[in-house]
Amino acid sequence: MASTLTAAGTSAGGDPGLADTIASEWVKLRTLRTTLVTITLAGLFAVGLSALVCFLVASHGAQPNTPAPLQVIQGGWELALLSVMVFGVMAVTNEFSSGLAVSTYLATPKRTRVLVAKVVVFTVVVLVATEVFSFVDFFLGHAIISAYPAFPDVSLSDSNVLRSVVGMGIFATLLGLLGMGAGAIIRHTAGGIAACVGFIFILPGLLSALPASWSNPIGEYWPTQAGRRLIRVAQGAHDLTAWWGAADLAAFVLVLLVAAAVVLDRHDT
Repeated sequence: MASTLTAAGTSAGGDPGLADTIASEWVKLRTLRTTLVTITLAGLFAVGLSALVCFLVASHGAQPNTPAPLQVIQGGWELALLSVMVFGVMAVTNEFSSGLAVSTYLATPKRTRVLVAKVVVFTVVVLVATEVFSFVDFFLGHAIISAYPAFPDVSLSDSNVLRSVVGMGIFATLLGLLGMGAGAIIRHTAGGIAACVGFIFILPGLLSALPASWSNPIGEYWPTQAGRRLIRVAQGAHDLTAWWGAADLAAFVLVLLVAAAVVLDRHDT
C-alpha cells in the first residue's frame, strides 16, 4: 500500500493532486477487509432482515399497533445504518491502528486533501450501495406483503414513498460521514463508534427526560432526529420538512468534518 501511495505522490513530480489522492484512497478503501464486511452486513440487514420482518408481520395481518407498511418494509434498516456508521469510523481509524497513516501523510503532506479524498470516495461508494439496498429492499418487501391481501400494501407512487426510499440512502450516507468525522477526530475505532452510538441512539432518547418545553425544540433540530424526517412518510405538525431535516444533518456533518480537518492538521500521526 505504501508503494501505491508513493507512486501516486511521485507521478506528478512531487505533492500529489486531488485526483491522485482520490485514486489512492479508492485503492485503500476497496482493499480493506472491513469494507467488504461492513457493506455486506449493511446489505444483509437492509434487505435480508427487512424481508424477514415483512414476512413475520404481514403473515399475521394488520393489527391495531402494526406500523405503517413502509416502516415494516424498512424494518431492518436500524442495524444497517449502524453498520454504515461503523464503516465510516473504521474507514479512517484503520489507518491509524495499522500505522498506514504515516505513509499516507508522507506521500500527501496536505492532510485536508487526504480527508477530502476519503470523503469523496466514501460518499460515492456508500451512496450507491445504500440506494441499491433501499430499492431492492422496497421491491422485495412489496412482493412479500402483497402476497397477504389482509395486510395493507404500499406503492412508490404513494405520497412521499419514493422520497423515503431514496432518502434512506442519503440518510445512511450522512450517518456514515458522521462516523468518518468522529473517527478522524478521535482516531480510535472503539471510541469513535461509542461516540457515534451515544450521539445517534442514546442522547436523543434522553431528551424525553427533559421538560417538553426543552425536549421538543431540541429534538426538532437534533441532527440525527431531523435527518430522519427524510425517511418518514408522515410528518408531524411541528417537525422540520424532510429536506430541511436532511440539510440540518448535512450541516452538522460538514461542521464535524471541518473540525476533523483541523484536528488532523494540528496533531501528529
